[in-house]
Amino acid sequence: MAARPAAVVVERAYKYYGKQDKPDYKPVLNYLDMTVEKGIIYGLLGASGCGKTTLLSCIVGRRSLDGGDVWVLGGKPGEKGSGVPGPRVGYMPQDIALVAEFSVRDAVFYFGRIYGMSMKKLVERFDFLTNLLDLPSGGRLIKSLSGGQQRRVSLAAALVHEPELLILDEPTVGLDPVLRERIWDFLAELAKGGTTVIITTHYIDETKQAHKIGLLRDGQLLAEDSPSEILRKYNCDTLEDAFLKMALRQHEVTNRRRSTLTSSPDVIPESSIASNPDSRYQSRDDFNIVTSSTDMLNTKEKPSNCSSKSKARYRAVFIKSIQQFSRHPGGLIFSVLFPIIQAVAFFMAVGSDPRDLHVAVVNEEAASSPYGLDICKNSSLVTVIRHDDDTCDQYMLSCWFLEEMEKRRLFQVPYNSTTHGKRALATRKTYAVLHFAQNFSSALGARVRDGDVPDDILQDSIVSVWLDTADYQISNFIKMQLHKAYEQFTRRAMAACGLNEDLVQIPVRFEEPVYGSKEAQMVGFMAPGIMITIIFFLPAIVTSTLMISDRLEGVWERSAVAGVRAREMLNVHCALQSVVILMQTLEMMALAFWGYSLPSRGSLLACGALLFLQGLSGMCYGFLLSVLCSSYTVSFFVATGSFYPMILLCGILWPLEGMSAGLRAVALALPFTVPSKSLRDIMEKGSSITDAAVYNGFLITMAWIVVTISLCFLRLKYKKT
Repeated sequence: MAARPAAVVVERAYKYYGKQDKPDYKPVLNYLDMTVEKGIIYGLLGASGCGKTTLLSCIVGRRSLDGGDVWVLGGKPGEKGSGVPGPRVGYMPQDIALVAEFSVRDAVFYFGRIYGMSMKKLVERFDFLTNLLDLPSGGRLIKSLSGGQQRRVSLAAALVHEPELLILDEPTVGLDPVLRERIWDFLAELAKGGTTVIITTHYIDETKQAHKIGLLRDGQLLAEDSPSEILRKYNCDTLEDAFLKMALRQHEVTNRRRSTLTSSPDVIPESSIASNPDSRYQSRDDFNIVTSSTDMLNTKEKPSNCSSKSKARYRAVFIKSIQQFSRHPGGLIFSVLFPIIQAVAFFMAVGSDPRDLHVAVVNEEAASSPYGLDICKNSSLVTVIRHDDDTCDQYMLSCWFLEEMEKRRLFQVPYNSTTHGKRALATRKTYAVLHFAQNFSSALGARVRDGDVPDDILQDSIVSVWLDTADYQISNFIKMQLHKAYEQFTRRAMAACGLNEDLVQIPVRFEEPVYGSKEAQMVGFMAPGIMITIIFFLPAIVTSTLMISDRLEGVWERSAVAGVRAREMLNVHCALQSVVILMQTLEMMALAFWGYSLPSRGSLLACGALLFLQGLSGMCYGFLLSVLCSSYTVSFFVATGSFYPMILLCGILWPLEGMSAGLRAVALALPFTVPSKSLRDIMEKGSSITDAAVYNGFLITMAWIVVTISLCFLRLKYKKT
């Protein structure tokens, strides 16, 4: 047989699994030599785990060898202009590697678009492949198909652009025997037309139709020859018997070699291969192969129309992403409505004063009156009597205090004694206990009038309060409301006597605040941080989920073999996700500023810009999770595990000033600690972007974007998987 130019040459190649100092360090490919001539069908046989898929990944440029060379269609995979990975190769991986939400037509068209095929050509090829492979209806979704139907669609995606080199990893598993025979006949026709086919299969006998087969075991190529020559050489009727003979001989040779070596080398030495030719079991007489691999290679094609090819890939990935998103109405609703739901939940649940707080009141002053406790309900009750000599008599001032208390939604529940009141507090029937002494009004009047009074008078003028401080927020709220009630009560009493209202106030006066209002609420303080955390973590979760989904389904890997670059996938996702983030930003701002009337003293444009950048930062963080995490579960664990520390340390739950210096430094480096303060300053203080407190938030946000996206590219560059 005349010599043919080689389409693929794997020369002195080896690859190891694991790290050298770890127990799982073992060869996957072990000084393997392989030659595939142009225009032939090459059947690669071997048990699961022998290295077939790893070898194919090296050929298409998705994995690198630890040693040796791979030449494909005239160049090394991954070199500029080699077309590998790219349109010169058609690749069907062992897994289905199709988007589950795609229809059959979408799945085939996606890869056709990557290769820049026109719509007319795509339709023609789809119709042809539908008839050839008996594909299901073009409108059926991939996830609704059986395993065999999915494999046929996967094969169609590899064949759609009529590549020079076709690599099929177990394409006929689970297919009908008649259809398998039809596929082999079609592959034979392709080979006659000059297409090179490398196929792996579990069905050893069906490779009799291949021009050449390679038998791979434990990372070594036991034989590489035509099926008929292998049967003749080993005097066998079936390839299974020949494979068994070679496996037994390899086992014997390996045992002899191990017994003669004092230590095991990392790889099988070259000299060992040369001195043991029987261990290779190779016969290439029919093909008259030249030993120098580079002499047999095709001339590498020069790249052409790089710009148009890149546009075609961008278009294909863009349409794919749109179709994926549109087939997930739940995801679309989640992205659009969930920020609103979260923000509404926050505004409705946080910031409002507690309601229906009942306070146990032991009012001995009212109880000692002729009318009992009902005296406070008497509308004609005269509490302050002012005399001509500008003196006043006070009577039942406790009623005024209780009136002021109820104005602040602290409702009294009468009890006969403090013991009963404390029991009610312990059983959560009330939230506090108040006690008024029997002569509270006269004692308070004497204290104000005389100043220096006996201790018993002083004690009777005090309102005693017992709280359940285990409920920190409620107890503090009651404290604040009782102080305000006392302030209003004393002002009312002093005004009734014609005295200066400030006479009985604490000698500390809070003037109008420099920023904010006297009645500032917690919601106004927390809102900027909550808005930023929502806009940060939603894109992070969505991005990591979509990216991990594509990776686990094999879509990312297969797209990369088709020529789609990582940056193109990322750029398209960034563009689409940016639109979603912009919508979420506008929703959040409309809800906060117009729906709930949060202060907006500064630039709304600056607020929107900071929120939008935080969304981009969250998206980049999602990218990082997707390339670092192996599964959805790990990604969710990391996202959730990082969410709570960031929330706890960002200053919206507790001030940074309450943390240690070291912890504060960590908190300030987190993605939304400083930005939350920046957004608050814009909203509350009207600060401009030129203020350090504001532009530092922008700088931190952009730093997180740059760092996380850089780590993503580094990960993708140095670990192709």
